[in-house]
Amino acid sequence: MDTNTFEYEIERIINPSESLQEELWQRLHDYSISKLGDPSLVSKEFFAILVKEGETLIAASLCYLFFKGLNLQLLWVAEDKRGKDLGTKLLQVIEEEAIRLGATLVFGYSFGFQAPKFYTKFGYEEVGKIPNYPEGQNCYFLCKKLTKDSP
Repeated sequence: MDTNTFEYEIERIINPSESLQEELWQRLHDYSISKLGDPSLVSKEFFAILVKEGETLIAASLCYLFFKGLNLQLLWVAEDKRGKDLGTKLLQVIEEEAIRLGATLVFGYSFGFQAPKFYTKFGYEEVGKIPNYPEGQNCYFLCKKLTKDSP
């Protein structure tokens, strides 16, 4: 038998459904928990925090809590609202929610043209970097350990 062939079908799905994404994350989570053996790590939650002015979305975040860590997937502030401490207030709410949910740290990434200095100003440490990604920029991985006194 040729070892370069196999009897499986590989399929690429554009915009996978929410249910498929949930199923795949759950499968990975179940496997990970079985290896970690710590029932206190079972809790997970995907959520958004929205800031609105009337019906208009002016800032938001997407967060995924797992293994007592909060993955800050994105934090966005409308361009005309930047420089007014809205991002600072949103980050404080995110950290407060992380602590409420039992997280011990917040982690995520930011490109050089976005806001890595914003995060370091609030106690986030650079824990990794992809140089020249995207070309001419860097991608920074950031982490902040939380305490009961945070943020």
